[in-house]
This record gives sequence, C-alpha cells and structure tokens, in this order.
Amino acid sequence: MQFIDPAKAAAIEARARARTRRVERHTAASLRALAQQPSAEYKSNRVLVAGEPLRFAAPYLVADIENLTLPQSRGVADALALRLRYSNAQLHRELQPLEPLARVIFDILEQLRAESLAADSMPGLRDNLNAAFDRWCSEARQNGFAESDLGILLYTLIHMVRARLIRNVDNEDVAALIEATRANIAPLIGTPFYQLPKTRERQRDYAVHAVAIANSLAELVDHAEAAQDNKTKRQQRQLAALPPDWDLQESPDEHGEGGGKAVASSEADELELENAGDYHVFTREFDQQVTPDSLYPHARLKRYRHQLDRLVAAQSVSVNRLAFRMQRLFATLQDDDWHFGQEEGWLDARRLTQLVATPSYRQVYYRNRQVPQSDVVVSFLIDTSGSMKTQRYEAVATLVDTYSRALELAGIKSEVLGFSTAGWNGGRVMDAWRRAGEPDDPGRLNELQHIVYKSADSTWRQSRLTIAAMMETLHYREGIDGEALLWAYKRLQARGETRRYLVMVSDGAPMDAATGNSNREGFLLDHLVAVAEHIDRRSPVHIGCISVDLDTSHFVTNSVSADLRGTLGNTTYRLLDQLFSSRRH
Repeated sequence: MQFIDPAKAAAIEARARARTRRVERHTAASLRALAQQPSAEYKSNRVLVAGEPLRFAAPYLVADIENLTLPQSRGVADALALRLRYSNAQLHRELQPLEPLARVIFDILEQLRAESLAADSMPGLRDNLNAAFDRWCSEARQNGFAESDLGILLYTLIHMVRARLIRNVDNEDVAALIEATRANIAPLIGTPFYQLPKTRERQRDYAVHAVAIANSLAELVDHAEAAQDNKTKRQQRQLAALPPDWDLQESPDEHGEGGGKAVASSEADELELENAGDYHVFTREFDQQVTPDSLYPHARLKRYRHQLDRLVAAQSVSVNRLAFRMQRLFATLQDDDWHFGQEEGWLDARRLTQLVATPSYRQVYYRNRQVPQSDVVVSFLIDTSGSMKTQRYEAVATLVDTYSRALELAGIKSEVLGFSTAGWNGGRVMDAWRRAGEPDDPGRLNELQHIVYKSADSTWRQSRLTIAAMMETLHYREGIDGEALLWAYKRLQARGETRRYLVMVSDGAPMDAATGNSNREGFLLDHLVAVAEHIDRRSPVHIGCISVDLDTSHFVTNSVSADLRGTLGNTTYRLLDQLFSSRRH
C-alpha cells in the first residue's frame, strides 16, 4: 500500500486552489473589460453579475476552463462577455417563449446573435470564439451528445445558425453528420431562419424569428416523442442533452425570470407600506441618508475604533468559531460541478471504451459535486435613537461588529444600518408645519436621518471606522422605526442574493415627540407593526428582532431578548441561531 504524505497532499491541493482562483480572476477581468460590466464575476464555471448567477443554455459554454487551452478558455470567456454586452437580459426574459425546450433553443439563438456582433477589428477574439466552439464540436461527437435525437437536432441547429451568422462549416465530419437533420428541419424553419442575419443588430426584431424557430423545433420534438413515452420521460431525455443547471420543468417566472411583473408588484407593495393604514408624512424635504464619515472627522472615528477594539478583545468569543456557526446556519448545499470516475451514478459515455476494453473497470459513472454555498445577505438595522444611550449601545456596537467580521469570514455579505432623526422636537419639519398654520393630523413631523455604517458590498476592513461611529451618541436622537424598517427592506429587495435576512436591534416602540403630540395615539407604532407584518408574512425577506431590555415581540413576532450586561459570551452570539435556525430556506 502506498502512503501519501499529508503535508505534500495539502500543498498540492493548495496549489490547485490557488491556480483555480487565478484562472477565475483572469477570466473575470476579461469579462468585465469586454462586457463593460464592472460587477461581473466568474466562479465555479459560472458567470455572476452583482452577485447573481446567470444561466446560459449554449452547451459549448459549459466547460471547466482550467482544463482548456488558453485560446479555448479565452473563447468561452469572450463568448460570455459578448452575451453580457450585446444582449439585454430583461428584454430577453420578456420575449422568450413559454415552452421549456423552446426557451432553451431561444437562449442558444440569442447567444449566437451576441457572438456574431464581435467587431471585425478584433480578429483575435474571433479566433478565440472559434477555438472554444471547435473544441466543443469535437467533444460532442466523442461523448455521445450528438447521438440522441435531441442532441443531433441542437447540434445541427447550432451549426446552421452559426454558419449563417458567423462562419461556414468547414469540417467535413461535421458536415456529414448534420446533413440529414439539416435537410429535414430546413423546410420547417426556412423563413425565419433566413431573416436572422438581417435582424441580428436589433434584439427585439431578431427575437421574433428566434421564437418562431424555437417553437417549431420544440413542437417537432414533442410530436416525435409523444407516441413513445410520457411527458416526464421525454423531459428527462431532453435534459440529458443540455447543460446540468438547466431544468426543463421550470416555468419562466422561477429564479427571477419574467421579472417585470415581480418588480411592478414589489413597487406597489412598497407604496402601500409607505402609507399603511392612515400613515402619512408632512414633508420629506429634509430627510437624509448619510454615512458616519460625513458626521464626524476621521480622527474622532479612529478614536472610537480603538475603543471598540478594546471592547471586542474583552469579550469571550472566538470569531473563527462564530464564522463556522454562521456558515452552518446560512449555507446550503448546491450542485457545483461533477465528480467523474465514480463507481455509481450516471453513466459517463466518454468512458464506455474503457469499460469495453477492461470489463472489470467500473469507474465509468459521474455524480453531482455539492459544496456549501452562502448566497445570502444579512442586514442589521440598529435603533440609534436617544433611548439607546442608556440601553448599552456600546454592547450593541460590539455585537454587530463581531457578527460582521464572522459573517464575512463565512463568505456571507452583511450591512449595518442605523436610524435616528436629524433634529430634536421635529427640527425643520416642525418649523415648516408651523409656517403652514399648524394643520391638524399632519403625519410624521420630523426629518429622518438614516445612517449606512457598512454597506453590503464593502468589506469589514473597509468599514471599520464607520462601524465604530456607533460609539458616538451625538446623533442618537429620536426614532421613526416603521420608515426605517421599510428603508432597510427596500435595500434588501434591490439585492441579488437568493436569501435575505433583516435583523432589527431595538429597545422598544418608536418615539418621536413632535409626531406623537400632533397625531393620534399609536400613529408611529401602528405603522411599524404594519411594515413588520408585511415583511414577515408576504415577502421573501426573513425578519427577526433582537430586543434590548424591552420586549419587541408585539411588533416583530420573531424576536429574541438579548442580555447585554457584562462580557458578551458564546450564549449572546447564538441570537441569530435562535432567530433563523428554522427559517433557513
């Protein structure tokens, strides 16, 4: 038996991970430059924009770029970049057909359109595209892709459209393979097919003909197989010829597709929440959203950071252990890649020759590889009203600062927000109300001050000083909790993460003297309850509240009480576990 040195194995694995990260960084840089998309990333052989993974159906884009030659890997990256640059994703979703297989074909045709728009002045880019495509053509003939009925149909269509838009088929083996299928489908799609080059620079016009082709071929496949199997088996057969992350049984509105209606619905909900019940605002003219560095000088923020660092060092909790717990709490297992050379799973057609040559060889299967994914954002909304000055604000700052560090170590984004008012007793809004003759029932009578201590897209290190501004209480005035909660909710709704969590840290009910004295009793509290109830029951955002001393469960059902007296220990840092352990998915 051969023994492997653990240290040597670890070093090899570390070098492999470093190489993977290097390849991904280079690919992402190429994507951002060519696509003109600053937020584009490339991880685990997938494109992400603003943190949201994008799916493209073209099978020649599904590749482990580490194992490709340089021109081939650049070709995959360039093809993806051209799609991001020349294809409007929202318009694409609006125009796509409803039938699942037709949607896949439509997506492939849109990918080819985007690639055809590569500038003639970039011959190197065109060579890269051809290298990546030719690599797939060769593999598709070897791995069995072109042997199934659907596989040869897609293989033929891709070559037909690519020849029409980009480059003629110059491989005799390919031409011979697709000849019969091309002759069969050409009469069926002839008219829209010949319109594709004329409209390739106009996505909406091109889509009309692409939809016609996609629907015709999907109907052809459906009719051809209707007499052979039931619908489920047909879809399983179709799926076998497509990239692993495409599911033919999805509807267009899943995973955010068909998003126009969802956006409109979200905007309507937000408008409804702004005016929930009889809630209204006298004027928003003086409302402000600020960052701490606009409130306090840099030297003062550094001093507060030193104070906060001492408090953090004094607590009895390990940030690394907390990070591990946060990953277990929020991460989910997702299919990331494939394990090849397995003894059970799905049959790998590429290894059949080995099985024939050596019947005892059983490693001819492949299986899903699952890795923990934390496509999550956690938003902390801190009550920075005057009452928090006596309710252990230093402990709250320590708690949130430590959670932010731990979440970042776990690969989870977080933001830290605060809310107060810019003035006491109504400030400039009260003055405006008085000048207006003090009308009855004026609504909210103060100027909001919403504070971004840390944005979700900034790191903890970048936000160290601004988080420490919670140690200064000069801006702790009064609290309009309902509008603050709605503000934090809107920020989360605009994020691209799959799961979003909103954690409010509060010491009780909202309190604003000017508003309370000029409106009915419970005016502010009722609005807070309405907003919290909507988020909890009618939105995808998970909400919880950490109560500091006073009970908050009467306006946020999912609440836990925090004992912030003395040193913060491991028990204190189980607050998020208590709030969300049953709401992970």
